[in-house]
Amino acid sequence: MKATGRIDVGKRVREVRKHAGLTMKELAQKVGVSFLTIQRIETGKVSPSVALLSEIAYTLNYPLASLVAERKPVIHIKGSYQPVIESRNFKMRILAHKGALDDTISVALGKAEKGEFISKHKNEGLELTYMIKGKNIFRYGKEKYELNEGDLLYHDGKEPHSVTALEPCEFLNILFKG
Repeated sequence: MKATGRIDVGKRVREVRKHAGLTMKELAQKVGVSFLTIQRIETGKVSPSVALLSEIAYTLNYPLASLVAERKPVIHIKGSYQPVIESRNFKMRILAHKGALDDTISVALGKAEKGEFISKHKNEGLELTYMIKGKNIFRYGKEKYELNEGDLLYHDGKEPHSVTALEPCEFLNILFKG
């Protein structure tokens, strides 16, 4: 957001679209407009009508008011706007997706049953994980770390890593993307 107090709606649309995992072309198709219209909105070349912005917000499953509201010093994210991702033995609530607090931070609360719940992967950015409850093994490259309740782990996501719960566990994860 600019110091003038103007709201950059196009930038917000882009943030929310990317978080939803959609390309501009896919969003345009779902909304029923051209790719060029979405591109012009996101780059600030044109301002969308209220009707079009409402359709974009609906398509992205994002509150219209959040697209146009000025950012405030206090951010309140209601539980109903925190999506939950689940698999066989893993559940993660996205407390604040990238863009909700700022463009570089996402925050999640995870719960896992015994067994591997995050397979070997890499990601851009730095991660901080705080163990709320339980015990797990964090594999980072060729190293192995046992994490217990109260432990904190901070690492660069570029190195391959995976997590296996030794018992049911809960943790807080913060991802910083630069």
